[in-house]
Amino acid sequence: MSDDFGIGAQVVVRAAGTGELAPWPDEPSGVIVRSGGSALAGVWGRGGGGRMWWVEFDEPQTNSDGDGPFPSAQVHEKFLELAPPVSDQE
Repeated sequence: MSDDFGIGAQVVVRAAGTGELAPWPDEPSGVIVRSGGSALAGVWGRGGGGRMWWVEFDEPQTNSDGDGPFPSAQVHEKFLELAPPVSDQE
């Protein structure tokens, strides 16, 4: 897990790469707006434990269950990746 996540971080929600179903299959981008606390080991996902973050999506998203669209959601850190930097150069 990365210590680079925090409020204001631009992120992309990806699959965890552990064979688990991605909670947001369209791999949305967004910004972390607040901490979501910690997930309890054995309760959230197979890996258990870890930090949670509230992500405000750039566009409302439908989750893997087909529910939504949601403007934001609590996402486990294992599904987050820092968004690539935007270049000023064209």
